[in-house]
Amino acid sequence: MRNFFKLVLRDFKLVIKGSNETLAAIMFYVLAIIMFPLSSGTETDLLSKIAGGAIWMAALFSSLLSLDRMLRSDFEDGSLELMVLSKMSLESIILAKCLSHWLTNGLPLVVLSPILCIIIGLDFSYWWILLLTLLIGTPSLTLIGATPAALSCVIGKGGVITAMVMLPLMLPILILGAGAIEAEISGLGGIGHLYALSAILPISLLVAPFLAAKAVRLGWE
Repeated sequence: MRNFFKLVLRDFKLVIKGSNETLAAIMFYVLAIIMFPLSSGTETDLLSKIAGGAIWMAALFSSLLSLDRMLRSDFEDGSLELMVLSKMSLESIILAKCLSHWLTNGLPLVVLSPILCIIIGLDFSYWWILLLTLLIGTPSLTLIGATPAALSCVIGKGGVITAMVMLPLMLPILILGAGAIEAEISGLGGIGHLYALSAILPISLLVAPFLAAKAVRLGWE
């Protein structure tokens, strides 16, 4: 367990020191939300209805920008193999990397969301549902993206190809996250969407590290 948290801290420090990609992903999220009202007009009712979907689209694409590099550098320089030789399972290593990625990419999106909901035109009284959907959904985005990120290391290509693989897998989270906010605004209640979104997280937590580890092992073979 100590090795797990040491690895999380190591990756966290590496991201902070070379934070260009992480900063770019967060800035993309902020700028996309700031620019959205400019492109959609100033009609308050319309903005309020589509704000949830816009915020979640920005969050999804922000995650895509940084997921491709989650495993690549350690895979290419051999660090990943050395970590496995240190008697830490590959599944645990990938889980640690997912946690450090979420702390540096997903958590800032969650923290910024209550402020940005005002900019985009979402009534501040709904900040809690926005915060909950992102808090539950963004870890799932990271976990689901781990396997395509591992495959991109194996085939030696990333970028658009990785995004094309990740996007269909992440659509259910986008639909449920945006749907919860829209249902709450319309008075139907978004709790049902939150339950469904919450069910995806433990499933991703159990399945994603093993699939990503299998993909990495295929690359070593």
